[in-house]
Amino acid sequence: MAIPEKEKDFYKYTKDHRFAAMYPLLAKEIVNKYKMNKGVCLDIGTGSGALSIELAKLSDFEIIALDSEPEAIDMARENCTMHGVKADRIRFVEGVVEEMPLPDESVDLILSRGSIPFWKNHVPAFREIVRVLAPGGEAMVGCGFSRYQTLEEVEVMRPKWSPDVKDERTSWKKGGFLVDTLRAAGVKEYNIVDDGYGTWVEIHKSGER
Repeated sequence: MAIPEKEKDFYKYTKDHRFAAMYPLLAKEIVNKYKMNKGVCLDIGTGSGALSIELAKLSDFEIIALDSEPEAIDMARENCTMHGVKADRIRFVEGVVEEMPLPDESVDLILSRGSIPFWKNHVPAFREIVRVLAPGGEAMVGCGFSRYQTLEEVEVMRPKWSPDVKDERTSWKKGGFLVDTLRAAGVKEYNIVDDGYGTWVEIHKSGER
């Protein structure tokens, strides 16, 4: 399905992007939080490629950026050029989270910021995340902002959705949905963080890298 014309500006990672100030901070926070700056990093639902681009600038990760929309991948590649990120620095892969074209236990760090509301089926999605995550690996998926920002800055950036859109985009956060889904997917080592900065599912896979 093509990206609607009215949404295309969101896929252009320019200095005027709504989250332009957030992505570099989030990338830095992730590197510091997990004490990782090399290995294989997977960005699920990369969209504009913004998070992958910022990670490419400050780490030695081998970055894989997954998206189901070919047009988004084309625009993300254009964003890489705009930001001076070499074409071979990020490997873009077309695919869906429920059936990722990646080998078992092949990824050290899995990230997804903002794609979870659009997943078609969350149970197989989380199963796939655990499948491709390497022993000793970490995953952080959800929606939110960087803790290197103030909450006041977050509130300015937070989207102002209409009630129907807000309900659609946030239904995965409500009730016991995440706990029930993670249990059904067989995810055992996880933590759910839900606060003013956002909602994230953190998954760990025991073992040695």
